[in-house]
Amino acid sequence: MKLYEKKNLDYGFIILCSDRSVKLLQSTVNSIKNRYVGCTYICATDDSAKPRDIKEMKDICPTFKGKNTFSSLINVGIKNAKSEWNFIIFAGSTVRQRLDEIFFVFIDSNKDVLFPIAENKFDFINGTLNGLLINKQTFKEVGDIEETGSLEFVKTIWACKAVEKGCRFKAVSGAKIC
Repeated sequence: MKLYEKKNLDYGFIILCSDRSVKLLQSTVNSIKNRYVGCTYICATDDSAKPRDIKEMKDICPTFKGKNTFSSLINVGIKNAKSEWNFIIFAGSTVRQRLDEIFFVFIDSNKDVLFPIAENKFDFINGTLNGLLINKQTFKEVGDIEETGSLEFVKTIWACKAVEKGCRFKAVSGAKIC
C-alpha cells in the first residue's frame, strides 16, 4: 500500500452499545446507512441486556453480547466483525461522511492502528476509542484487550503488545466522530 493514496479497503463499523441504549443504536445505524451505503455494521452490547433488548437490537443489526466493559465489547465486536477493517463507534454517535477517505490515506500496512484526535488528546492511551480503526487480523494477532483494570491501563497493556507485534499508532486530525 502507498501512503497518502486513496485506498479501496473492506471496512465496516462496530457499534458499542452499553446500557441497552436501543434508540442510540438506531440513531447511529441510521447515520451509517445514510452515509456508507453497502457497509457492514454490527452491535456489541453488554451482559445487562435482557432478551427483549437483544431482540430489539437484532432487529436493527446483528448484535453480540459481551461483558460489562468497553474492552469486552471491543473484543466481542472484532471477533464477530464481517469486514477486514473496522471502525469502533459508540452508540449515539453520528458517523460523519468520508471517514474512510480521511483515515485510509494514512494506512500503509495492516499493522496501523488509527484513532481520531479529540479533546486535544494525541496519544492512544488517553485518546478516544470512538472512531478507532483497526484491522481485524492485526487485532487477532495482538490478542484481546484485557477486561480488568482501568481503561487507560488496559489500553496501555494492549498497546505494548501491539508495538511488539510491529503495530504503529496514528492519530488522525479532523476525523472526530460527532
